[in-house]
Amino acid sequence: MPADEGLLGGWSEYIYLKPGVHVIPLPDELDWRVFLSGGCGMPTALHAVTLGEIAFGGTVVIQGAGPVGKCAAVLAQLRGAGSVIFIGGPKARLDTAVRFGADAVIDIDTTASADRQAAIREVTGGRGADVTIEATGVPSAVPEGMRLTRDAGRYVVVGQYTNAGEAAFNPHLDLNPKHLDIRGCWGSDVGHMYRAIQVMARYGRQFPWTDLISKEYGLDEAQTALEDVAAQRVVKALIIP
Repeated sequence: MPADEGLLGGWSEYIYLKPGVHVIPLPDELDWRVFLSGGCGMPTALHAVTLGEIAFGGTVVIQGAGPVGKCAAVLAQLRGAGSVIFIGGPKARLDTAVRFGADAVIDIDTTASADRQAAIREVTGGRGADVTIEATGVPSAVPEGMRLTRDAGRYVVVGQYTNAGEAAFNPHLDLNPKHLDIRGCWGSDVGHMYRAIQVMARYGRQFPWTDLISKEYGLDEAQTALEDVAAQRVVKALIIP
């Protein structure tokens, strides 16, 4: 909502809830810090993983090791993924990915696109990933993700939430002969939020959710927190007023 419509969003001491707005209470067993670890990334990831239709034993590649990617890794495992592979950076984020159950990580800072494609082909017997989830926000990741995915596999693009620019691909080589299934995913709705809360309440102790919170900040450090997130010095910054 635009700011001139009232106090309807964050960064306010009080928020006005319009009549009829959906309010989802946190279950007693869900600690508020665990909930905030997932934050808005968890329902977004739930939307993407649902679209990915991950099957038992499938290989899932996740592009991007931020909060959405980490939550997608957890949800992929809960859906029975056989292996989860992260492609991203920096190293601190990849280290956290391992704690969230990643079977392998590939650092984009030390590899080229061709190297990453070769690595995925090697671990999948030349086939490629059954499902690839793009959670980077970097346009060039999209054509690369198409090439990482096997014939007739599914590619879910969730990271392009804003207009970060254009990307080019070859429809003959990257799309048609592969019968690639590409699914766009833009954010989440209240249903995804509700289900995300139920999942976190049920599996709150099974995964190290709060490891996503790299650092806590006071209210007077809000600008520093934003700058640290932008510079990827932290995975998630938690502001405690």
